[in-house]
Amino acid sequence: LFYLYARNPKTRVMWYPVSVLRGDGQSKGLVGAWLGSPLAKGVFKERLDEGVARSIFESERRLTDMARQQYPAIKKLPSLEWGYKIVATGVSTAVAKGELPEQKVQMVTKELMQQESWADKAQKAAKSMLGQA
Repeated sequence: LFYLYARNPKTRVMWYPVSVLRGDGQSKGLVGAWLGSPLAKGVFKERLDEGVARSIFESERRLTDMARQQYPAIKKLPSLEWGYKIVATGVSTAVAKGELPEQKVQMVTKELMQQESWADKAQKAAKSMLGQA
């Protein structure tokens, strides 16, 4: 599960909880890999950020309407910033053991959806080396 949050992009003071996003099998696998991997934790976390960003921005209009209905303080804002927290037993256990820092809301942007993954970059590099561009 992921808790979704919104905030005023100008003041950036307070995150408002808006909704819960239930992850699919791929996101559960990424969370498990992020928690269990001794190396490349950043790669798995970037993929999580990208997937959550995609889910948020594909449903942004609906989520914005929900946020505006729940919180009068953001009702008239033309746009919102979005973030999330991972809600998983493994995460809270890792935090309690000191293996991960206390979770804060992770801000996501539309630009995260357009980033190339390391696998995409490697594939492009291989194709260009083989002359298959």
